[in-house]
Amino acid sequence: MPRPYTRYPCGIYGPRNLVKRQARKVKRRLLAAAGQPLEDEPPILPPGYEQLFSFYTPALEAGEYTITLKQEVNSTATGDPTLTLPVPGQPAVTQQFEVVAPRFSLPAEAVHGSFPPQGYGALANTLPHVVLADPHLPWARIASNSPAPGSPEYMRNRVPWLALLVFTADELTLTADQLNGDSSLFKNTTPAVTPITQSQTCTVSVAVSDVPKILSTISPITGLKGEPSDDKSTGIIMVPTALFAELFSSYDDNGAPVKQTAPDVSRYKYLSHARDINTTGMADAGVEDNGVFGIVVSHRTGPLSNTRPQPVVAHLVSIEGVEFNFNGQWPIDSTKYQYVAMSSLYSWNFVTLPEGSFNVATSLQNLGTGVNLLRAPDATINGVDASTPVGVRLKQRLTDGYTMTKYRAPTGELTAAIYRGPFTPTLVPYPLMPGSAQGQAGSTWLSNSGIDLQIMDPEVGIMDVTYAVAWQLGRTLAVADSVFTTALGKLRTTIYESAMNAAKAEILQQQGAYKSRQDTVASVAAGMPDLLTLHKNLKGLHPPQGSMSDRWRRRQPEDLDLSYHGPLIQKSFQRHANAVGERLTLSSDGDRTAKYDEQNTPASTSWMVVLTWVLDKMFLYNIPAQYLIIDPSYLPAESLRFFHVDRNWTDALIDGALSIGNNLLDIDTVRATIHKMISEHLYPSPPVTPMPQYPLYGFLMRSEVVTQFPDLKVSVQLKTTTDAAPMLRHENLDVSRGVMICLLDQVPSDAGLQSITFTQPPHQQSFIAGASLDSQQISTWYKHIFTLKDQPPNPATWTSFSWRNPAQPAPTTAPTAGPGQAKSGASPPGDAPHASSVFVWGTNATNPEIRTLIPGAWATDVNGVLNFYSTNPQDPQNPFYYDDVPNAALAGVQLNNPIYRLVVGAQTPSPQGTTPSSEAFSIVDFPRSDKSALSPTGVMFPEQIGASGMEGQAMLAHRPKTKIQRNRLSTKRPGPRVGDGFELGRGHGAPMCPPPYSRPGRGAGRGPLFGRPAKPGDALGPAGAPQYTVSIFPSNNNPANPGIPVGTGIPLDLVVSIVQKNPTATAGYADPAAGGAPPTYPLQAFMIVFQLAAGDKTRKDTCLLNNYQGPGPFMLSNLRFNALAQNQYDPDFGECLALRVLPRSTTGAAVPAMCTEMSFMLPVCRVLPHDITQRIPVWITPTYEGFEPTTLEDWTILKFPQK
Repeated sequence: MPRPYTRYPCGIYGPRNLVKRQARKVKRRLLAAAGQPLEDEPPILPPGYEQLFSFYTPALEAGEYTITLKQEVNSTATGDPTLTLPVPGQPAVTQQFEVVAPRFSLPAEAVHGSFPPQGYGALANTLPHVVLADPHLPWARIASNSPAPGSPEYMRNRVPWLALLVFTADELTLTADQLNGDSSLFKNTTPAVTPITQSQTCTVSVAVSDVPKILSTISPITGLKGEPSDDKSTGIIMVPTALFAELFSSYDDNGAPVKQTAPDVSRYKYLSHARDINTTGMADAGVEDNGVFGIVVSHRTGPLSNTRPQPVVAHLVSIEGVEFNFNGQWPIDSTKYQYVAMSSLYSWNFVTLPEGSFNVATSLQNLGTGVNLLRAPDATINGVDASTPVGVRLKQRLTDGYTMTKYRAPTGELTAAIYRGPFTPTLVPYPLMPGSAQGQAGSTWLSNSGIDLQIMDPEVGIMDVTYAVAWQLGRTLAVADSVFTTALGKLRTTIYESAMNAAKAEILQQQGAYKSRQDTVASVAAGMPDLLTLHKNLKGLHPPQGSMSDRWRRRQPEDLDLSYHGPLIQKSFQRHANAVGERLTLSSDGDRTAKYDEQNTPASTSWMVVLTWVLDKMFLYNIPAQYLIIDPSYLPAESLRFFHVDRNWTDALIDGALSIGNNLLDIDTVRATIHKMISEHLYPSPPVTPMPQYPLYGFLMRSEVVTQFPDLKVSVQLKTTTDAAPMLRHENLDVSRGVMICLLDQVPSDAGLQSITFTQPPHQQSFIAGASLDSQQISTWYKHIFTLKDQPPNPATWTSFSWRNPAQPAPTTAPTAGPGQAKSGASPPGDAPHASSVFVWGTNATNPEIRTLIPGAWATDVNGVLNFYSTNPQDPQNPFYYDDVPNAALAGVQLNNPIYRLVVGAQTPSPQGTTPSSEAFSIVDFPRSDKSALSPTGVMFPEQIGASGMEGQAMLAHRPKTKIQRNRLSTKRPGPRVGDGFELGRGHGAPMCPPPYSRPGRGAGRGPLFGRPAKPGDALGPAGAPQYTVSIFPSNNNPANPGIPVGTGIPLDLVVSIVQKNPTATAGYADPAAGGAPPTYPLQAFMIVFQLAAGDKTRKDTCLLNNYQGPGPFMLSNLRFNALAQNQYDPDFGECLALRVLPRSTTGAAVPAMCTEMSFMLPVCRVLPHDITQRIPVWITPTYEGFEPTTLEDWTILKFPQK
């Protein structure tokens, strides 16, 4: 939707514009209180107010203009006569220019909105309207010479060049013969597309120059003077001549027809006005603090006698030239001209509904009665069988907002998992995890894969992948954003390099091997006195038994490990990194001591980009909808769902984003520093005003109300007054589906959120011809409108009056008092005078064909009634209302449909005199939400089992609660339990995810390392099984001198090649469809094992590697398999590295046809130095379904270059 026109652009846009604008206002107020000069605040209307203008003309209307220059020069000092330039006889100095404005078509963003929306319905008394983004547009061209300049009405009303008209399809539809037949109206034109067709809204696209060539047609376009910027084509509608005459007929102030000689466009001056509104609380228009809109209202309704929905079409047409270009041809000769061609600039279809159909009040009431929490429907939750412990737990998970989803484990097994998004119906504690022994806060548990963020519910044996999914999503979003990725990389580099330099300098200073420039200069000045006396005292320059040359001899200093992983650097790196991060968070304004707060200039642009991206994601900006609404049933049609925002979820997402660019195996200290910088921005010390805000609560609405009113106004009332923005984010996620989101930082509580009110926006309130309207009568309720300043609003009506259709037999009814009559003594006795007629039904008594309001007579009637009832008892000289000129602003207020409101929360006192006819309330309470089952009630670690070289790593998250059989190297503590026995995934207890080589095996890999030993000469596997050729070589293998290089010190990427021998002749390839035997020898696992030295020099000769610290293996081509690396211990061979190839299969096995090639890469292998003649054993074990595994020992696979 286009940004609204505003006289005072705010200059702050984006997903967090509400918070930033509020912070700027508070900061400006504080600076002004401190005495600093500031620009004046723009005079913006307070929230809840609007200002109506009867017209909003531009400085110059569209057209061609000429500027003539004349200059007079005189001198008071010399007294010379005035010199006029140009001098007489010389040509005038002129400049021609054109003021450009739309004429035959509108720009794409000219229309801000329309009511009813495309395809939707409205009651028969509704007057459709268009909201224009440019408030000047209705008066950008001249459509009439009246009112005359200088007349009293000239400064009160202007005739616009745009009018909104409503038609039924049969009034505008042309027959096929009229379009393309022998009697086609367009036979003399040159259409760009043939055959000629009418659009869905009955327009025909023609060239402007072809309009005079249309047969049996007259058009106001014909007499318009061309402009250089005119469009070459336009969409026209063919209005029947008789109907056109009714739309431009003259009526007096009493509603009686007046004889006329030309079309009368004066009625349309009451049907366009401009509104200046405060846009606070509006999803689309709220991007500015205020908006000025042009409003064009139709005075023609849809069919009045329909008993079923009937489609109609609305056209925003140009009436430029209607008053001037008929050249005395009025009334139009219908025998000569059958149609009038009018230029349609915008059009849409809607449906006229019978009485009792959908309306705004009903929709808001339905939303109020259905207020609930964002989770599965209550019927679904209550339908779960809670007679078993598993049923109770599943019901609890649904209550917490979870849903079931498919989950495929890394090894290929397809199983189920539970998942939810950041919006939870229950309150999830934050932080969910406690701080770690390394000093990390519970909100900044770093992960390198997200797997360690999974949570196992042992009661039902289902994995909760909520936070793991959030982590992966954050990483994906970060990688997709090149600007963020670049800024994060620069920020990481700055922190790392600066911290390393500072840490090295500190260590070298402690060793006396380094001085800064300032220290060096200071020491030179301090040492000058000693240098000046050095030649006077030769004692002590060398030992007594030594010589002068000894002074140049120095003891060799100790080697200092200044690498990042060295203990000296690790001791101080985090402290220096935090100091660098603190400097980067400062602002470059002033004395450079203030923190960057998005309202000043950052010292680091990289930090600015990273912080902006992170805060946007905390506001859930650009998060795919399927992560916010995890199941369609959670947000059904016509529903209002409230939720809490889980900060643990957003923290996981942010950690995933910050994990990119990490090249460190151990603790990512730089990432921890960035987390600390973000935390210090959110929780500054000392506190600042206003404090940074982040969402904690909110709602999602899905309703036709959002579609019909995209700027549906949302007002948030807090129980205490603060400087914070009441709403943090307010946005329409999908207008076509009516989905709106609103995020807050307050929750319903004693000191927090009090109420949320939904109201129709001022510029999108619908208009009605009367309080009631049908084919028999029309009724008007006269609203309280004041010209006396500072009067409290009174939504009650003064009185009402009804007019009957003259074609009906019953006489006109007498005036009837309306509800909410003015207070006693405020109105004079008797009845106000009324116009004889304010509506034209037509000659058809049962199905009126004209259906138009008489704007002049109606406005005069309303103005007279308001003047009649305006007596002010306290001050008779100053009536509540006095105006002798009816105008468009008056019509705009009076024609407005009553305002309807939905209030959620504490009941707000209703304005005095409120009645259903003027303003309707629907008040409901906030839905009650409980605490989540996930709660940090305690973190329990079982006792450590034996000695461990991998302290703090957690067990697999998918483990059951029963005893786990672990390998001997995996003597580590199980993961912490959160709340009711939930177990967090591996990695909690340590700040990183366990590397792949230290993870316990699964499935076929959980058993022993070796099967039954094969005898020399035996086949690989059982008899008849497929045979494989296994070879291991580096990725840069030299065919002329093959083998694994040794002694280079360079990590190698090893290719493990597994290729099936003669696959077409291998057993297990018979085709069952051809009548053969079924496939045999399904492969469950293919394992290759070799020993690790693990620091034991006595094992070096039979071990290729000391240990494996790489990222883990990956398949090269056959993606039907997974390659896994696992450190395991064998009683006979000690520490080993097991490389397993496991099929991605729900059955856990793969037929031989899928196993023709299973090669994989084992990257970053640090090969031990060996003699090139050395041989190293490798054990190969294929595991087939139904057969005992056999292991083949091979000393020929690992080879070294012989040259």
